[in-house]
Amino acid sequence: MLNTATKSEAPGTEQELTDGFHLVIDALKLNGIDTVYGVPGIPITDLGRMAQAAGIRVLSFRHEQNAGYAASIAGFLTKRPGVCLTVSAPGFLNGLTALAHATTNCFPMILISGSSEREIVDLQQGDYEEMDQLAIAKPLCKAAFRVLHAQDIGIGLARAIRAAVSGRPGGVYLDLPANCSARSWTRRPARSRWSR
Repeated sequence: MLNTATKSEAPGTEQELTDGFHLVIDALKLNGIDTVYGVPGIPITDLGRMAQAAGIRVLSFRHEQNAGYAASIAGFLTKRPGVCLTVSAPGFLNGLTALAHATTNCFPMILISGSSEREIVDLQQGDYEEMDQLAIAKPLCKAAFRVLHAQDIGIGLARAIRAAVSGRPGGVYLDLPANCSARSWTRRPARSRWSR
């Protein structure tokens, strides 16, 4: 949790603040996911560091493809989605092979990648490592989702988990643009845990 409190307009009351990174961590924990596989890098370095501090086991690899395969095998063995965390563009592309294999082999897996801000990509303004990752991932996985507002991170992760394990299990892509991760706002009560 973001340990920041701020005074509200009403005298004597404080409100707890949160951000997108902490919402991802809370959603993972609420859904019983205690291990994440990945390669640290911008924009997800802080997410990995904060996840470790919150008690989530973060296993780092030298290449995203290896991290993705570890996540897919974890999904196969546990019947719960293995989560692979990658950086944008090249990291995302390196993780796609494992995502496609997870989908073909019916292993529940979620590939979560940081990405460029949508406004910049959609208008082709030349962002660093600009790429429409959602469009690239769609034909290679069971489902693909993009979270545009940090407040929707919990819903996005819940849909990704449900898609990964329901019916014929498979790989799911979850796109997290950089601008929805670091913004802060007043925390709302957490929703109930997902269950099969």
